[in-house]
Amino acid sequence: MTAAKVMLVAFILTSFALAQSGRDESCPRAAPGSLVSSPQKIKSSNGVLAVALSLRNEISRDGQLRYCYVDQNGNLAPTLRVNPGDLLILNLKNELVSHSPAMKSSGPPRRTPCLSWDMQSASTNLHFHGLMIPPSCHEDDVLNTLILPGLPAYEYRVRIPRTQPPGLYWYHPHPHGHSEEQVLGGASGALIVEGIERFHPELAGLPERLLVIRDQTRTNVVVDSAPKPPSKDLSVNYVPVPYPDYPPSIIKMRPSQRELWRVLNASADTFLDLHLLTNGRWQTLGLVSLDGVPLGYEQVGEKGSAESDQVHWTLSIPLPPGGRAEFLFDGPPQGGWSQLLTAGVDTVPVHDEDDPTVVAPPANTESIPDDDYTPPRWIVKIVAEPDAPQATDALPRPSSAVQRSPLAPLKSVHPRRTRSLYFSEKVLDPENPRASTVFYLTEEGHRPAPFDPTATPNITVRQGDVEDWILENRSQEAHTFHIHQTHFIVLERENSAVAENYLRDTVELPYWDGVSPHYPSVKLRMDFRDPAIVGTFPYHCHILQHEDGGMMGTIRVRGRSDSLAKK
Repeated sequence: MTAAKVMLVAFILTSFALAQSGRDESCPRAAPGSLVSSPQKIKSSNGVLAVALSLRNEISRDGQLRYCYVDQNGNLAPTLRVNPGDLLILNLKNELVSHSPAMKSSGPPRRTPCLSWDMQSASTNLHFHGLMIPPSCHEDDVLNTLILPGLPAYEYRVRIPRTQPPGLYWYHPHPHGHSEEQVLGGASGALIVEGIERFHPELAGLPERLLVIRDQTRTNVVVDSAPKPPSKDLSVNYVPVPYPDYPPSIIKMRPSQRELWRVLNASADTFLDLHLLTNGRWQTLGLVSLDGVPLGYEQVGEKGSAESDQVHWTLSIPLPPGGRAEFLFDGPPQGGWSQLLTAGVDTVPVHDEDDPTVVAPPANTESIPDDDYTPPRWIVKIVAEPDAPQATDALPRPSSAVQRSPLAPLKSVHPRRTRSLYFSEKVLDPENPRASTVFYLTEEGHRPAPFDPTATPNITVRQGDVEDWILENRSQEAHTFHIHQTHFIVLERENSAVAENYLRDTVELPYWDGVSPHYPSVKLRMDFRDPAIVGTFPYHCHILQHEDGGMMGTIRVRGRSDSLAKK
C-alpha cells in the first residue's frame, strides 16, 4: 500500500470512528469539520449555583484515552456562570475506571479525601483556576484533596469573592503526577464570573461566544511523505482538528456582526498564538481581558485613565497553556469568510546544520527533543449567513458598577522583598528523555529538587505582603509559570520594563538557546494581600507534563497574627 493510501485510510477510519461518537460513549466527540456548539451553561439562581459533576474516562474506538466531566443531565463539560458573591456548591463523583494496571488502586479507598497525601493513579480533585478563594478543604485545595473511585460524591463549597474580577476562568483536575493525563484526555470546563459589561459598558448588548481549545493525543498513522506531525492534535469545543489535513471546525454567524469571544486554552501542553484572516487579509482583534481580568482593571476611575486603556487592538493573541483571552471579533460580511489560525510556536532551539548563524548548544548541555512540536494550523472557519443562529444571549445592560477591591493598584505598591527563581531540567536517560526527564522550579540559593508533597513549603510569606519575583528559564524548552489563588503583573521581560499593567495568573518564558550568557527572564509583582488566600498552595509550570515531572513548589501565606519563619 502506498504512503498516500495509508494516510487516506487512517484518516477515513479516524473520521468514521469520531462520527459514530455519542451513541454509547462516556466521553463523546464530534466528527472533524463539524459545527462548533457552545457548551451547556448552568447559571446561578438567587445567589447559589448547585451542580453535580462526574469525572469519567474511556478508551475510544480510535484508541484514545478520554476523560470528561458530565453533569447530572448528561451535559459534557458545562459552563458554570456565577456572580460575585454567589455560593457555588459542586458535588464531584469520581467514576474513573481502570484501563491499565497502572490505574488500579493500591488499597481500599480513603474515607477522608482531604486529610493526608495518599496519591493513587485513579485519584482526582478539582482546581478552580484563577479564583481568589481559600486553598482549603472543600474549596480549592489540590495538595491534599484526593478523591478515589468508590467514594461518595465530594462536595466543594466555594464562595465567589465579591471583588473577583469579572471574566473567564476554568476548572480542571489537579492530581499531581496525573494532571497531564486527565486534562489531555479532555477533563476541563469553563467558569465565567458575570459582570464584564459593568466594567466595559460597550460590551453590553453584544452576543458572546465561548471556545474551549483542548489538546489531545494524536492517534493518526504517520508516514514518511506526510508533513512533520504535531506533538498533540487540537479540538475546539470537542470538535477535533486532526493531523495531517487539519479540517477546521465550523462557526456560522450573522454577517458583519460584532461579538465578544471568550477563548480558553485548556491544553495540557500546547501553546496557542491566535490570528484571524478575513477575506484574505489579517484582521485585528480587540483584546479586552486576559486571564479573567479586564485590561486596565485596577486603573478604572484613576486620573488620566481612558477607555482606550481597556481595549487593545492587535493582530496576535498568544495564549500559553491555561491562559484565557476575551476579545471583540467583527464577523465577515455577507458572502465572506474568516479563519482562525494558531501560528507555530517554537518551544526549543532550532539547530540547522546548513545555517552557520544558528549555533548548536554545547555538547555538555542537557536538553530533550521537541516533544511539544506546535506547527501552524487553521482551527476554525467562520461563515457569514444571514439566518445563522445568535451565538448566545446578549450581554445585559449594566445595572450596577463592579465592586472593586479596596486595595491599591498592585503596580503602585512597594514590594517587601525580591526573590529569584529558575526553571531547570535534568535528563536521566538520553535514550528515553520524555519518561526520564526531571523538572525543577527552584528558588535561588536552594538545591534543585522535584516537587515533594511531604516537604515543608518552599516559600513562606505573610498575608499583606507584595513581592517581586524574577523568574529565569535555564532550560532549553519553553515553560509557563502559574500560581494558584492570586494574580500578578509583569514588570519586565529580558530585564527591560514593559507596559503590561494588567493582572494575570499565567505567563510564558521562552527557552534558553544554550549559548547566550543571559537566561530568558520575567519580573513579576506578586500579590499576597488578600486575606482569603491564607494557607498553602502551589506555583508551577502549566505545561502539565513538566508539572507532573516535578516542576512545582508550594508557598505558605501566613495570617498577620502568625509568626513568620525567615525564608
